[in-house]
Amino acid sequence: MWGKTQRGVSERPKQSKQSLIPKWFGTLILILMVLSAAVALMLWKPWAPVHPRSDINTAQPQGETNKDYRFYDQLPKQQVTPIPDQAVPANQRQEAGVIVEAPAQPTAEISNASEPGTVAQTSYILQVKSYTDPDSADAKRSEILMNKLPADVIIGTEKGKTWYRVISGPFGSQNEAIAAQQTLQNSGIDSIIVKH
Repeated sequence: MWGKTQRGVSERPKQSKQSLIPKWFGTLILILMVLSAAVALMLWKPWAPVHPRSDINTAQPQGETNKDYRFYDQLPKQQVTPIPDQAVPANQRQEAGVIVEAPAQPTAEISNASEPGTVAQTSYILQVKSYTDPDSADAKRSEILMNKLPADVIIGTEKGKTWYRVISGPFGSQNEAIAAQQTLQNSGIDSIIVKH
């Protein structure tokens, strides 16, 4: 009774658990993952030394620079095409800008600019801008000269500070001053008409 197996009861054979993924497929996935990691490391090369940017720049020969200066020869030969009259609106009206009266005593720099022996007549100048830096004033004066208008820098002192005043003119009539002001305004330069 103790060592005997009971009648009618048989031992069941153990069933093997089959996985949903075959072993060969899992092995193939593992091999592909290892290969892609190896390829990524070969492309990344984390073991390679890092070159500073200065080494890359010194690899180029120092003597080789762009020596193509043809534009210096071509620029004076270029032709400027004027704006056709059809492009300018016919009903363009000239707006009279704000005209500021100058003080009764003109400054010495402006009075020296007029010819001696002439009767003091009304003239107009364009006050463009005042600077504390002479280089900025000279740069603005150059912009005005490039618009084919007369320009000058007048040095003055106010409250112990030196100012460099950029003016354009003098102009003989108000219409000339307004036309010059519009020319400057088309170039992005604001100005005020001052009557002397």
